[in-house]
Amino acid sequence: MTQPEIVTRSASQMASFNQMVTAAVTLIVGILIFNQVQTALPSTSGGINETPIVSTIESAFDLAPVVLIVLIAGLILAQVGGFRRS
Repeated sequence: MTQPEIVTRSASQMASFNQMVTAAVTLIVGILIFNQVQTALPSTSGGINETPIVSTIESAFDLAPVVLIVLIAGLILAQVGGFRRS
């Protein structure tokens, strides 16, 4: 294996890791922002009923730990696949 191939593979692994970390941080920040905005909204007696909207978003955020686990598993599988190709 030549030096450029090693550098390219290492850069590819770092890019994959950076994408996984970016996705995880975006998910966490999205949850924090939603919580802050939802608690800051005034309660309304008429107009839009936010209960179904909030419950749907909260049920989607219940899957956030699963998404993080899948991201980590994807990173591990990418690394194992990289070892197999060498």
